[in-house]
Amino acid sequence: MDTNFLETSPREMARDHHAGALLRTLVIGLTAFLTVVDLFATQAILPSLVRAYRVTPASMGFAVNASTMGMAVAGLAVAVFSRRIDRRLGILISLTLLSIPTALLAVAPDLMVFTALRIIQGVFMATAFTLTLAYLGEECSATDAAGAFATYITGNVASNLFGRLMSAAVADHLGLASNFYAFALLNLCGAVLVYFTLGRTTPMRPSEPVARSAFAVWGEHLRNKPLRAGFAIGFASSSPSSAPSPMSTSSWCASRSPSA
Repeated sequence: MDTNFLETSPREMARDHHAGALLRTLVIGLTAFLTVVDLFATQAILPSLVRAYRVTPASMGFAVNASTMGMAVAGLAVAVFSRRIDRRLGILISLTLLSIPTALLAVAPDLMVFTALRIIQGVFMATAFTLTLAYLGEECSATDAAGAFATYITGNVASNLFGRLMSAAVADHLGLASNFYAFALLNLCGAVLVYFTLGRTTPMRPSEPVARSAFAVWGEHLRNKPLRAGFAIGFASSSPSSAPSPMSTSSWCASRSPSA
C-alpha cells in the first residue's frame, strides 16, 4: 500500500477545499457586485445629469432614485411567483435584460424617459437579487448558507462604493453616455458569470398538499413577532461527514446534505 498517499491526502483535501471555498466566495461576491452596481452609481454624477437635462437637482434626484420603485414592485412579484421561476434562468435573463435600459440611459431624450428607464432597471436588479438569495438559501448547506449570504451582501455593499467611484471617473473622462455603456457592459459580464458558474436547479416541490395564497402566507409572517422585528430592522437600515469538495464550475455551494 502506498503510505505516502495516505499521508498527503488529508493535506491535499484541505488545500483543495480552501481553494474551492475561496473561489466560491469570489464568484458570489462578484455576482452581487455586478447585479446592483447600477443602483447607486448614478448618484455620483447627479450634477452632470442636472446640467445635461437642464432640470432642478430635486427633479433629477427623484429620477435617479426611481429605480427603488421598480425594485419594490419586482420584489413583491418575485415573492408571489417564485415557485414557478427557475432560479438560474431567471437570474440570467434579468441580468441580460438589465443591460438594455442601462445602455438606453445614454440616449434618453428627456427626464420622463430617464425616469422610466431607471424604474425598469430596478425591476431587473431586484429580480436578479431576490432570485439569487433564494438560490443560495435552497442550494447551500446549513453550514455554507451563512457565509454565502454574508458574501453576497458584502458584494452588494462594495458595489455601492466602487460603483460611485467608477461612475464619476468614467463620466468625467469619457462623458455621460460612455458611463452608461460601461455599466451595461458590467451587467452583461454578470450574466456571463452566472451562465458559467451557477448550477442548474430542480423545480421546487410544494411543501403543502393545498397551496395557499401569497396574501395568506404574508399574513402568517406578519403575525410572527420575530419576523416583524426583522422587517423593522431591515426597513430602518435601508432608509437614507466527509470533507467538502472544492467548488466545481456548475455550482456555487456545496451540495445540501439529506439531513440539512
